[in-house]
Amino acid sequence: MTKIQSASTAPETHKALGTERLKAEIAALKEKNASLSRRNSELELICDSFLSINSSLELDRVLSTILEAIRALFGVVGSSIWLKDARTGEVICQQAAGFQRNIVKGWRLAPGEGVAGWVSTYGERVILSDTNTDMRHFRKVADTMKVELRSLVSVPMRVKGTVIGALQVVDRQIGRFNASHAELLEALADASATAIENAQLFKRANREIAERKRAEKKLKESEKALKEKSIALEEVNTALNVLLKSREEDQVHMEGVIVANVKDLVTPFLEKLSRSPLDEKQAVYVEIIQTNLANIVAPFMRQIPLKYFDLTPTEIQIADLVRKNKTTKEIAEILNASSKTIEAHRNRLRKKLGLTNQRIQLRDYLTTLI
Repeated sequence: MTKIQSASTAPETHKALGTERLKAEIAALKEKNASLSRRNSELELICDSFLSINSSLELDRVLSTILEAIRALFGVVGSSIWLKDARTGEVICQQAAGFQRNIVKGWRLAPGEGVAGWVSTYGERVILSDTNTDMRHFRKVADTMKVELRSLVSVPMRVKGTVIGALQVVDRQIGRFNASHAELLEALADASATAIENAQLFKRANREIAERKRAEKKLKESEKALKEKSIALEEVNTALNVLLKSREEDQVHMEGVIVANVKDLVTPFLEKLSRSPLDEKQAVYVEIIQTNLANIVAPFMRQIPLKYFDLTPTEIQIADLVRKNKTTKEIAEILNASSKTIEAHRNRLRKKLGLTNQRIQLRDYLTTLI
């Protein structure tokens, strides 16, 4: 009886084993398919990241695109990019994505502080299955965000072999990350580093262009100001020259007035006085007065034009010819007049110029006048 029952249940046992094996194979295929699907998504992410880098030179836009893609692919709380400050050595969160990203962005860590600071300093990746068991985890960021971050993976970013910062993702779940996540992040870190370098070069070029434009603008403004000052100085110089010329003319006029007044108001009376009956002492006094007065007005007379001596146009013309060493006969021929007329004009010239009874040639005196 027992043997009959065993015979009847054997096919059922084999059938059950086959079903279990089939289920296991199906589960393995599903897992493999899921793994391939994840790998395909990762490759798409890398491809999209490189496309993002090549599509824009605005650093924040490129990094935001990469971080959002990482966060969505991993299904994590957040992701962030930390860069070194060349001046202070600090590590600064350049961009963040996910929960309360604005709190994380701009956060500064001392050299070696926190996981990002450690990775940026030593250039090695870090995978934390539980942040509570590692002293490198900087809890202040998580406390400020008011969220418990238990898993973390951080990888270095390099530009031409030099570590410039760290790419990091975090999650609430313990044991969330493994080596495959770190490998994917390392590939994306290289892409991010390239994006950063290109964006920084572009930013630096724009800054230099802007500085050059400001310098050119400042130079043009300086040139304009100098031109305006030059014009103003020219106007001032013109005004000063006009004023100086007017002053010189006034001075010459005043000197002419002084000479004319002496000639008209003083000299005639001294001449009359000298011809009047005088004793020897009085005659000496008159002669001294005439000599001193001549000495006083002499400097003025050398600078005064002939017009200030009340000369007629004909007398001025004759004086000019005499100054040019023309004889009486030559002047008479030039002016179509008689020699006697020219001689009379010469005598009047000597009288008006105060040369009567003086041993000085008319031409020699005229050459001293302007």
